[in-house]
Amino acid sequence: MKHHHTLAALGFACALGACSTPPASPTSMDTRIGRIELQSGYPSDASVQKLYDELDFQRAVQAYVWAVPLVSYEALRRANVRDWGVQTNTVSIIDDYTTPSTEVLTGNNTTIYAGIFYDLGRDGPLVIDSPQGVYGVIDDAWQRSVVEVGPFGPDKGQGGRFLLLPADFKGEVPAGYLAARSLTNRGIYVGRAFVKDGNVKAAVDTLARIRVYPLSMAANPPPTIVVPAAGRPLHSIAPRGDGYWELLAGALQHETVEPRDRFFHAMLKPLGIEKGKPFNPDARQKKILADAAELGFLMAQTLSAAPRLANAGSYPGTRWEWVLTLNPDQEAPNHSQLDERTDYTFEAFSVADGMVKPIVGAGSQYMSAAKDSSGAWLDGGNSYRLRVPANVPVKEFWAVTVYDNLTRSMVQTDTQQAGLDSTRKLQANADGSIDIYFGPAAPAGKAGNWIKTIPGKGWFTYFRWYGPTQAFFDKSWALPDIERLK
Repeated sequence: MKHHHTLAALGFACALGACSTPPASPTSMDTRIGRIELQSGYPSDASVQKLYDELDFQRAVQAYVWAVPLVSYEALRRANVRDWGVQTNTVSIIDDYTTPSTEVLTGNNTTIYAGIFYDLGRDGPLVIDSPQGVYGVIDDAWQRSVVEVGPFGPDKGQGGRFLLLPADFKGEVPAGYLAARSLTNRGIYVGRAFVKDGNVKAAVDTLARIRVYPLSMAANPPPTIVVPAAGRPLHSIAPRGDGYWELLAGALQHETVEPRDRFFHAMLKPLGIEKGKPFNPDARQKKILADAAELGFLMAQTLSAAPRLANAGSYPGTRWEWVLTLNPDQEAPNHSQLDERTDYTFEAFSVADGMVKPIVGAGSQYMSAAKDSSGAWLDGGNSYRLRVPANVPVKEFWAVTVYDNLTRSMVQTDTQQAGLDSTRKLQANADGSIDIYFGPAAPAGKAGNWIKTIPGKGWFTYFRWYGPTQAFFDKSWALPDIERLK
């Protein structure tokens, strides 16, 4: 009865003119991408195309940021093949201190490095026999830590036979191996050996004892090829334009689609990047991808150089930031660490537990600075000073390295000197502090404490502690800001 009374009342009200006619559909709408023309409330044909172009552009930009760690890996892998002739299961050794001619994301010139690129999709389970004295990590193609090598790994620094298993491996693991499962088919072993008392050869010889072979050949392992690479140029920085998408499309073909990434694969499909199909974008797709690569680079650079992460700041009140803001597996309790991994992998390569865990007297810790004490970006045309306080809290040594802000590799100057460290004879002040100078010209009498920079180019620096001691972790010792000199 109440329902009938309501209808009757509504009819009476409309009879008196209380019911208004619905407004006409708008013919256009102003949005942040411009005016959208409408027809009876629907986008016009031209607007439909405009909206799809914008949708695909936005997806491409986000896919660019998502893909940074994988594309960086693929760029490094291909550069090793092209520039150094390093194939899968080959040990490459930078058999002297790295120079700026080796263009690799934030490499440094203080330790000797070795690398192995693996492909479990091709070889199945793989053995990497890592000798005592090697410190490093095995990462998958997304730069997630598979297993640590050295004091923080299952070998406890004594060396061991690591057995890399494919993600879908269901067999029985043979005895005598340190087994670890890789979520991707491809990945990389990165090992380093510290130089003791200037003996570079001993460090190189340690790395040259690394062996790698498929488990199926364990009864009669083939000889491991070792390629010395010191002094030979390497150009491993991912390209910014079309080449970025070509690297991504190629890398995705070799990997299974993980559950966390399925939406990104769906976003890439309308752009011509699809697993199982060749990458051959049409003119429209090329234009969108090219535009997205430019904006994607700037967004990734912003996430890295000006992070808004709560855990980015290191020394309160200074411009120093933690290099590593992510977990080695790139997972947080309620999300995968997208911004965190972009913050790191845009400018660096390879993640290990020993770079994150607060282990007194072991491992390594990294901080970065891209601004001076006033908050201005570091400029290669200006002169600066970093006063390193006395008694740096390290068991091994400390190092400071300068990087180009666009290539994120060591700054290239005619000095071929991008870093300084405490193993060198640096000039100290009366109180034991050491002044490090940066700029286009060396201060008078301070050339030994100077790193050259290039006018017109921005730069940033890493400060590395090898074997940080307690004063590092409790911050009773702290780095001051880099100061611009007049």
